[in-house]
Amino acid sequence: MQDEAEIEDNSLSGLATSVSEPRRSSQNTRLAVPLLIAAIIMLFGMSIFQVVKHLLLPNVSLAESNIITVLFSSVVATIAAYFILRNRQALLEQTLKEIAERKRAEAEIKALNKDMEYHIVQLESANKELESFSYSVSHDLRAPLRHISGYVELLLKNVSSALDEKSLRYLTTISQSANRMGLLIDDLLTFSRIGRIEMQKTKFSLDRLVEEVVDDLEDETKGREIIWERGPLPDVYGDRSLMKLAFLNLVANAIKFTTPRKQARIEIGTASSADDETVVFIRDNGVGFNMKYADKLFGVFQRLHSPDQFEGTGIGLANVQRVIHRHGGKTWAEGEVDGGATFYISIPKSIKGE
Repeated sequence: MQDEAEIEDNSLSGLATSVSEPRRSSQNTRLAVPLLIAAIIMLFGMSIFQVVKHLLLPNVSLAESNIITVLFSSVVATIAAYFILRNRQALLEQTLKEIAERKRAEAEIKALNKDMEYHIVQLESANKELESFSYSVSHDLRAPLRHISGYVELLLKNVSSALDEKSLRYLTTISQSANRMGLLIDDLLTFSRIGRIEMQKTKFSLDRLVEEVVDDLEDETKGREIIWERGPLPDVYGDRSLMKLAFLNLVANAIKFTTPRKQARIEIGTASSADDETVVFIRDNGVGFNMKYADKLFGVFQRLHSPDQFEGTGIGLANVQRVIHRHGGKTWAEGEVDGGATFYISIPKSIKGE
């Protein structure tokens, strides 16, 4: 991080130097112009003087002519030197002013870099504390939650015959809520781990990875008519296990939200992108979403549909965004209500993140 600050400082200082170069060139130009003008005036003046001298003073001796010529040249040179020195002084004052401004700008840049470095350290510390807190809380909640689920199951097994329908419904609601809470905790732990684990970067086939993801989700597609359209995918560089987690969430998301369709269609391919990145999209003909809420899609526990419509915890897309951000990429989505959705991820061809 310090190296990055130094690099930025050096680059900004280099920028200030590069900006000063045209100024220095402009100063030289401004100095050369009066010198050239003075030289032209002197030559023109000497020529006129020689003509006038021969016309008005034809009988002047050689010694007197030389004395007059020297005196005239001295006067012209003095006048030219005066204007040159005055211009030179103005240029010197301007140069000193620019040097002072440059030093002040460099001092401001250093102060900004130092302030930015401080805030980066504070932000990283806060993120680590938040991750540690969420991990600890989620981990500590698992034990009492297991007790609740276990005792509810025992009650349903041993005394269900002695309970009325209303009491059984209460116990069933408690059991379902405990199970949902368990899923939330598991997803929260996964979300926390994504930011904590060290990335194992390697080059791998994205085509093969997506094929594995589709195979892993085969149980969720049983009994459904899904048309898969998969274009060729390139090799990418990154953490394969994290990238697989991201694609598992994206493809599972497409499978889930195309459930109401008699014939679902899911397309996976690449989109046009800059030379230094690969953009992959997952498009479906599902229920879609309102673009007004697109900024909520990748937030933790953000859901655009109720649990009664589609099950889930609201962390899947947040995991996708965190994985892609750790690779230095971006996530975004497009969609329309009842018109399907397209999710995009960009993967740098060289790691920019951790």
